[in-house]
Amino acid sequence: MQAVFKSFVIAITGQPSGREQACSRKSLSRFLLVLIASVFLAGCASLPNVLDKPKMEFAGVRIDSLDLSKPELTVILRLTNPNSVSLPIKTVELKCDVSGKPFAEGRSLQAIDLPARGNTLIELHLSIYKEGLNQMAKDMLFHPNDPVKYHLVGHATLTQLELRSDFEFIGTTDLPQLLGRKKN
Repeated sequence: MQAVFKSFVIAITGQPSGREQACSRKSLSRFLLVLIASVFLAGCASLPNVLDKPKMEFAGVRIDSLDLSKPELTVILRLTNPNSVSLPIKTVELKCDVSGKPFAEGRSLQAIDLPARGNTLIELHLSIYKEGLNQMAKDMLFHPNDPVKYHLVGHATLTQLELRSDFEFIGTTDLPQLLGRKKN
Protein backbone atom coordinates (compact mmCIF):
# COMPACT_ATOMS: atom_id res chain seq x y z
CA MET A 1 0.00 0.00 0.00
CA GLN A 2 2.84 2.38 0.89
CA ALA A 3 4.52 1.64 -2.44
CA VAL A 4 1.28 2.51 -4.27
CA PHE A 5 1.04 5.76 -2.30
CA LYS A 6 4.65 6.64 -3.12
CA SER A 7 4.03 5.93 -6.79
CA PHE A 8 0.90 8.09 -6.63
CA VAL A 9 2.82 10.97 -4.99
CA ILE A 10 5.60 10.69 -7.55
CA ALA A 11 3.07 10.65 -10.41
CA ILE A 12 1.32 13.77 -9.11
CA THR A 13 4.34 15.76 -8.04
CA GLY A 14 6.78 14.57 -10.68
CA GLN A 15 9.52 14.40 -8.03
CA PRO A 16 12.61 12.29 -8.78
CA SER A 17 12.87 9.03 -6.82
CA GLY A 18 15.80 10.24 -4.67
CA ARG A 19 13.64 12.87 -2.96
CA GLU A 20 10.43 10.89 -2.68
CA GLN A 21 10.75 10.26 1.09
CA ALA A 22 11.33 13.94 1.91
CA CYS A 23 8.53 15.29 -0.19
CA SER A 24 5.87 12.61 0.32
CA ARG A 25 4.42 14.29 3.42
CA LYS A 26 4.63 17.74 1.86
CA SER A 27 3.06 16.49 -1.36
CA LEU A 28 0.33 14.69 0.53
CA SER A 29 -0.44 17.86 2.47
CA ARG A 30 -0.65 19.87 -0.76
CA PHE A 31 -2.78 17.23 -2.43
CA LEU A 32 -5.21 17.06 0.50
CA LEU A 33 -5.40 20.85 0.70
CA VAL A 34 -6.24 21.08 -3.01
CA LEU A 35 -8.78 18.26 -2.66
CA ILE A 36 -10.50 19.85 0.35
CA ALA A 37 -10.53 23.29 -1.29
CA SER A 38 -12.04 21.81 -4.47
CA VAL A 39 -14.80 20.04 -2.56
CA PHE A 40 -15.52 23.20 -0.52
CA LEU A 41 -15.66 25.45 -3.60
CA ALA A 42 -17.86 22.99 -5.47
CA GLY A 43 -20.23 22.97 -2.49
CA CYS A 44 -20.33 26.76 -2.34
CA ALA A 45 -20.91 27.04 -6.07
CA SER A 46 -23.99 24.84 -5.86
CA LEU A 47 -25.50 26.52 -2.76
CA PRO A 48 -27.78 28.97 -4.63
CA ASN A 49 -29.21 26.03 -6.61
CA VAL A 50 -30.68 24.68 -3.38
CA LEU A 51 -33.25 27.49 -3.35
CA ASP A 52 -35.91 28.00 -6.00
CA LYS A 53 -36.26 31.53 -7.30
CA PRO A 54 -39.34 33.46 -6.20
CA LYS A 55 -42.20 33.59 -8.69
CA MET A 56 -43.58 36.95 -9.83
CA GLU A 57 -47.04 37.81 -11.12
CA PHE A 58 -48.31 41.11 -12.43
CA ALA A 59 -51.17 42.10 -10.10
CA GLY A 60 -52.08 45.60 -11.28
CA VAL A 61 -51.12 49.15 -12.11
CA ARG A 62 -52.41 52.60 -11.24
CA ILE A 63 -51.43 56.11 -12.21
CA ASP A 64 -50.64 58.10 -9.07
CA SER A 65 -49.81 61.47 -10.58
CA LEU A 66 -49.89 63.05 -14.01
CA ASP A 67 -48.24 66.19 -12.65
CA LEU A 68 -45.82 67.36 -15.32
CA SER A 69 -43.07 67.99 -12.76
CA LYS A 70 -43.11 64.42 -11.38
CA PRO A 71 -45.45 61.97 -13.11
CA GLU A 72 -45.67 58.63 -11.25
CA LEU A 73 -47.42 55.29 -11.40
CA THR A 74 -47.51 52.23 -9.17
CA VAL A 75 -47.05 48.68 -10.44
CA ILE A 76 -48.24 45.94 -8.11
CA LEU A 77 -46.50 42.56 -8.20
CA ARG A 78 -47.32 39.36 -6.33
CA LEU A 79 -44.15 37.59 -5.17
CA THR A 80 -44.50 33.90 -4.25
CA ASN A 81 -41.87 31.92 -2.37
CA PRO A 82 -41.85 28.19 -3.27
CA ASN A 83 -39.17 27.42 -0.64
CA SER A 84 -39.51 26.12 2.92
CA VAL A 85 -37.45 29.06 4.23
CA SER A 86 -38.21 32.77 4.06
CA LEU A 87 -36.36 34.80 1.43
CA PRO A 88 -35.02 38.26 2.21
CA ILE A 89 -35.53 40.36 -0.94
CA LYS A 90 -33.04 43.22 -1.11
CA THR A 91 -34.58 45.10 -4.02
CA VAL A 92 -36.95 44.80 -6.95
CA GLU A 93 -36.21 46.88 -10.06
CA LEU A 94 -38.55 47.43 -12.98
CA LYS A 95 -38.64 49.14 -16.39
CA CYS A 96 -41.83 49.69 -18.32
CA ASP A 97 -42.36 50.24 -22.05
CA VAL A 98 -45.73 51.34 -23.40
CA SER A 99 -46.58 50.88 -27.07
CA GLY A 100 -42.95 49.91 -27.71
CA LYS A 101 -41.44 53.06 -26.20
CA PRO A 102 -39.70 53.60 -22.83
CA PHE A 103 -42.34 54.82 -20.38
CA ALA A 104 -41.23 54.49 -16.75
CA GLU A 105 -38.76 52.89 -14.34
CA GLY A 106 -38.35 52.42 -10.61
CA ARG A 107 -37.28 50.17 -7.77
CA SER A 108 -38.52 49.07 -4.39
CA LEU A 109 -37.66 51.44 -1.57
CA GLN A 110 -37.24 48.87 1.20
CA ALA A 111 -36.22 45.25 1.68
CA ILE A 112 -38.93 42.59 1.93
CA ASP A 113 -39.01 39.34 3.88
CA LEU A 114 -40.89 36.91 1.65
CA PRO A 115 -42.43 34.27 3.96
CA ALA A 116 -41.71 30.57 3.47
CA ARG A 117 -44.21 29.00 1.06
CA GLY A 118 -46.12 32.27 1.10
CA ASN A 119 -46.70 35.32 -1.02
CA THR A 120 -46.89 39.06 -0.66
CA LEU A 121 -47.89 42.03 -2.75
CA ILE A 122 -45.27 44.66 -3.44
CA GLU A 123 -45.94 48.12 -4.80
CA LEU A 124 -43.25 49.61 -7.01
CA HIS A 125 -43.41 53.36 -7.50
CA LEU A 126 -42.20 54.23 -10.99
CA SER A 127 -41.20 57.62 -12.35
CA ILE A 128 -42.74 58.25 -15.75
CA TYR A 129 -40.50 59.72 -18.43
CA LYS A 130 -41.88 63.01 -19.75
CA GLU A 131 -41.71 61.65 -23.30
CA GLY A 132 -43.80 58.68 -22.13
CA LEU A 133 -46.37 61.00 -20.59
CA ASN A 134 -46.56 63.03 -23.83
CA GLN A 135 -47.14 59.83 -25.82
CA MET A 136 -49.88 58.73 -23.41
CA ALA A 137 -51.58 62.13 -23.71
CA LYS A 138 -51.57 61.81 -27.51
CA ASP A 139 -52.98 58.28 -27.26
CA MET A 140 -55.74 59.50 -24.93
CA LEU A 141 -56.73 62.26 -27.36
CA PHE A 142 -56.60 60.35 -30.63
CA HIS A 143 -57.26 56.73 -29.60
CA PRO A 144 -59.04 56.77 -26.22
CA ASN A 145 -60.57 53.29 -26.53
CA ASP A 146 -57.66 51.45 -28.15
CA PRO A 147 -55.82 48.87 -26.06
CA VAL A 148 -52.43 49.93 -24.74
CA LYS A 149 -49.58 47.43 -25.05
CA TYR A 150 -47.20 47.25 -22.10
CA HIS A 151 -43.94 45.43 -21.50
CA LEU A 152 -42.51 45.17 -17.98
CA VAL A 153 -38.98 43.87 -17.43
CA GLY A 154 -37.18 43.64 -14.11
CA HIS A 155 -35.53 41.56 -11.44
CA ALA A 156 -35.55 40.84 -7.72
CA THR A 157 -32.28 40.45 -5.80
CA LEU A 158 -32.05 38.32 -2.66
CA THR A 159 -30.13 39.98 0.17
CA GLN A 160 -27.81 37.24 1.42
CA LEU A 161 -26.94 35.29 -1.70
CA GLU A 162 -27.10 38.03 -4.35
CA LEU A 163 -29.32 35.56 -6.22
CA ARG A 164 -31.20 37.35 -8.98
CA SER A 165 -34.62 36.43 -10.25
CA ASP A 166 -35.57 38.01 -13.59
CA PHE A 167 -39.15 38.54 -14.73
CA GLU A 168 -41.03 39.88 -17.71
CA PHE A 169 -44.70 40.67 -18.34
CA ILE A 170 -46.29 41.57 -21.66
CA GLY A 171 -49.92 42.48 -22.03
CA THR A 172 -52.55 45.06 -22.90
CA THR A 173 -54.83 47.34 -20.98
CA ASP A 174 -56.99 50.27 -21.98
CA LEU A 175 -56.54 53.89 -20.96
CA PRO A 176 -59.96 54.34 -19.32
CA GLN A 177 -59.34 51.28 -17.11
CA LEU A 178 -55.83 52.51 -16.30
CA LEU A 179 -57.21 55.89 -15.28
CA GLY A 180 -60.02 54.30 -13.26
CA ARG A 181 -62.76 55.35 -15.70
CA LYS A 182 -65.39 53.25 -17.41
CA LYS A 183 -65.38 52.72 -21.18
CA ASN A 184 -68.05 54.51 -23.22
